[in-house]
Amino acid sequence: MVRAIFGPEHQQRLVTAFFGEGYRGTFVDVGAADVQRNSQTYDLEQAGWSGVLIEPRPDCAEQLRRERRSPVFEVACSSPARAGTTMTLNLAGGHSSLNDHFVVAGLMSKGEITVAVRTLDDVLTEARMTAPIDFVSIDVEGHESEVLAGFDLKHWRPRLLVIEDHVLNLKLHRLLQGRGYKWVQRVDFNGWYVPNNHPMRVRGIGRLQFIRKYYLSLPTRWLRDGFRRLRAFAGIMPPTR
Repeated sequence: MVRAIFGPEHQQRLVTAFFGEGYRGTFVDVGAADVQRNSQTYDLEQAGWSGVLIEPRPDCAEQLRRERRSPVFEVACSSPARAGTTMTLNLAGGHSSLNDHFVVAGLMSKGEITVAVRTLDDVLTEARMTAPIDFVSIDVEGHESEVLAGFDLKHWRPRLLVIEDHVLNLKLHRLLQGRGYKWVQRVDFNGWYVPNNHPMRVRGIGRLQFIRKYYLSLPTRWLRDGFRRLRAFAGIMPPTR
């Protein structure tokens, strides 16, 4: 029986196992944030991969330009309806979000900035990325569905889509299912999705882990978030990253 849910320390090993030792592919990192800490693509770039980094926070984008090789697009990605406009980014370190409410319940904004908005399709076209893209990471603190609205999966055909999902509901999971992708495992807060025709399957204990995480544990997470809101009301903030 094979596990399907892993801690963050297994990230690089699992990516290498998925693509094969020595493989050099292409990546897209939406919400690239820090140069190395919690990065989904730093190790790939160090191993000779090429790609695109997308990060709306000016300070993070500047640091990425200084310390990473890949081109940096200092924009936020959202839906086609918002492309070409600006949006307010609520600042909270690694939890900064375009949404009015943070994914981590009870978290308070430390300020806000105005950021330019484009679709992911538009950024990838300008960057002259070619399909299929091997690895796509989307970590935008609750704005993932809007990013996907501006990302043509049939055109870009990512081989592995890694997307942050705190699983407060099944909206994101069902959205990806409806667009031809299936869940195969989870590393830290990120669901791994591959095209439906990919041979990778979830079996045995992995299937049980999936059911527990995505269905049986939902009421517990709702209760946890309610408790965090009460603590925030009392002036006790949840942990940040």
